[in-house]
Amino acid sequence: MPQLEVKAGSTVILYGPASATLISGRASILDHQLKPRKRVIVKSWRSRPIYIEEDSVIECVHGEGGGFEVLDMDTIPAEWRQVVKELDSWRGLIAVYGGVDSGKTSLATLIANNLVKLYGVSAYIDLDLGQSNICPPTTIGYVKLKRTVPDVSALRMDCGEVVGYTSPTPLVEEHVRRAEKIMSKLRDEGVEACVADLDGWVSGGQAIKHKLMLFKVLRPRLILSIGGLPSELRDLCENIGSDVRELPPPPRIRRREISARRRLRSMAYSRFLRNSALRRIPISWAMVEDLMGIKDIQEISSRIMKLVSAYIEENDLIVDSKGLKALEEISKKGIGVLSYLYDLEDSFSGIGLLMAFNPDKNYLKIYTPFKYQVKRIVIGSILLSSDGEELYTIPPNML
Repeated sequence: MPQLEVKAGSTVILYGPASATLISGRASILDHQLKPRKRVIVKSWRSRPIYIEEDSVIECVHGEGGGFEVLDMDTIPAEWRQVVKELDSWRGLIAVYGGVDSGKTSLATLIANNLVKLYGVSAYIDLDLGQSNICPPTTIGYVKLKRTVPDVSALRMDCGEVVGYTSPTPLVEEHVRRAEKIMSKLRDEGVEACVADLDGWVSGGQAIKHKLMLFKVLRPRLILSIGGLPSELRDLCENIGSDVRELPPPPRIRRREISARRRLRSMAYSRFLRNSALRRIPISWAMVEDLMGIKDIQEISSRIMKLVSAYIEENDLIVDSKGLKALEEISKKGIGVLSYLYDLEDSFSGIGLLMAFNPDKNYLKIYTPFKYQVKRIVIGSILLSSDGEELYTIPPNML
């Protein structure tokens, strides 16, 4: 396997799918110290900077579409490093703002790692519905860190909230309300050292309105903006007592096409569907509702039929059955309605694919890894394949 001799002060950027092993020397990823002989994996369409702190030997391996490059510099901007030095000045929530593929998650991971070093524990809050790192897509959540990590996407949420769509655009108020619930839970647990990785919706008046609402409920102590912060947001920050730092992006960013972002989302769905089995659950045994809070079984049935029928018509599929039977027909191809399961404490505990819904015979079938008793099932508005591919979607407020 290829081994690189790299000088101190350089950076090896890994482009996934790839892995690296520190053979000798000293190196770190976003201030997470690498352990000798322990392999670090970078997933497809992601990248990670390995900063060489002293002359080192690194073993790099990559798959198709992956690779690496060596740069004679630290790719973490000096302005980011300066913020890290001053972290103990901002006890409370730190929010990371920026557009799509701006380096937000790298900055949030760097901050989370250094908060762990300062306080022994920190929380990484993932508010990006479309490119979630620790949650299933369409949901938000947080994970508590007790040690540094090279990549937060290897972690799973400790607590999550369902929004139900891959963008906050049609569900602005619901996204904000769920974010407020997450912050409330963290405060109840006494976790003050938090960093929020915001969504990348930053263009246009609606995006600014959304962030105004979000900042009002989050009340961050510090906002780290990759690039300029709109004047409306800056004015609000002054009113609510939030400090603002405008920071440059890192010099190397892996821009992802829409197709790559969809594929990343598919991989995330697949991850949270891993080890699934088909469960048959009496409808009367659980509270069943849809994303808009509708609990009437006949109305829910109608919405499921509308979603399935639209998918069948748009794709010119020939399906023998109609109505709810059509769902069972397409389920034979591993297709179902993305749904959300809650445990007996009414906490969101996992996703599943609704494969059948039969009120007349009082049962539903759901393909899910969640094995315990279900208190509540929320039926979504996205048709998903069992391998995580988004096949058809309607905003829940338009069903």
